[in-house]
Amino acid sequence: MGIFFFVIGLILGIARFSYGFKPDMLDFKMFAFYSSYLESKYLQMISNNMGEEFTGFFLIAGLFLVAFSRQKNEIALFNEFRLKAFFMTAYLNFLFLLFSLFFTFGFAFIYMLMFNMGFGLLIYSITFQILIYRNLKTSMIQ
Repeated sequence: MGIFFFVIGLILGIARFSYGFKPDMLDFKMFAFYSSYLESKYLQMISNNMGEEFTGFFLIAGLFLVAFSRQKNEIALFNEFRLKAFFMTAYLNFLFLLFSLFFTFGFAFIYMLMFNMGFGLLIYSITFQILIYRNLKTSMIQ
């Protein structure tokens, strides 16, 4: 299910950000704590196209489900791999944020923060799978 959500998020993201796709059916009146476009609004109902929000939801939910799903053949050693992957993710996420802080400015920094919402989950999933692969490869050699 996580991969399915992630793929939907990718398709929506490409359609929205590469092709400017904003279907009218996603225009909703929403309550906003804070909204800033041409003017700032606080604690009001606003009209908003929810395309970006649905894209973010599917991407983050998909990555979350992939990252924290149990493996088909779960063994106790995988908990150690999960911890190692978590720490590696924390280090890489810290470096990514520092790099973004010092080398991106204006809206580019905001885009880096948006990317960072899913970056940790993606790095965690990749690191965890690499640790499993290395373990399987080592156990097959012995």
